[in-house]
Amino acid sequence: MNNNAASLSINDLIFATLEVGGKTVASVSKTNFGSIDDIVRFIGSMAGRFMGLARLNIRNKTQGWTMNLALASRQRTPQSALPSALPTQYRQASLFA
Repeated sequence: MNNNAASLSINDLIFATLEVGGKTVASVSKTNFGSIDDIVRFIGSMAGRFMGLARLNIRNKTQGWTMNLALASRQRTPQSALPSALPTQYRQASLFA
């Protein structure tokens, strides 16, 4: 990333597209982003939950730069899906038994 790509003004017009598996899951064109992190959070909230590797393309039309980022996400395993072990189900090995 060069210095121009790192700079972002709140008045810059930003186009951002998030693709997962070659399919666009979220796209936005707006101003009022203060940082790249703001863009990532905003488009991530638009996309909702996804699993796998995603490609985020950010284009700053005002300053004339483009950047591509790779984002990874995985579904969380719900706590209820994890096996619950009762203490009586497991025996601890002992050298003295």
